[in-house]
Amino acid sequence: MIVVDELNIELGLTMIADYLKPLLVAELETQGHQATGDLIESIDHTIRKEVGAIILEGKFLDYGSYVERGRRAKAKRVPLDALIEWIKQKGFESDAKKVRGLAFAIQKKIFDVGISTPDSWKGETTKNWLSKTLNSQKQKITNDIKELITKEMMLIITNMVELENWRTKITASHHH
Repeated sequence: MIVVDELNIELGLTMIADYLKPLLVAELETQGHQATGDLIESIDHTIRKEVGAIILEGKFLDYGSYVERGRRAKAKRVPLDALIEWIKQKGFESDAKKVRGLAFAIQKKIFDVGISTPDSWKGETTKNWLSKTLNSQKQKITNDIKELITKEMMLIITNMVELENWRTKITASHHH
């Protein structure tokens, strides 16, 4: 029976999550997605345990996936209150009636044409905040996980050797 020190692995995964967060935030800011700051504020992680696995899971507001992939036309309508909030944050309009009118117009436009996706036109840089960041960090993440697992395996081997030595000592002392 091999006992893995789950705490070490969790700490290692937490460290990975902690260095990824500012990079994700920076990518969102570079792409101009920090209007309300809600998405940035919502970026978090959890560590889940399953049989034979410890999983690092990123979390963020639902609309973060639209910011990542765009939104296809004729899909569900964007919530009006979210658009109203965004219009106010951006300072496009302050008069309540005009804000509402603009929100309706934007909602209709998004419903009709969707929100662009990465391959929709050349030179677009306002999508894939998540995949871009994760891809740019793939090597570091891979190395960190390898290092984590290697340390854990060395610890397990050391413990097994020490246990065996201890057993041998006990067995030897019983024969005297």
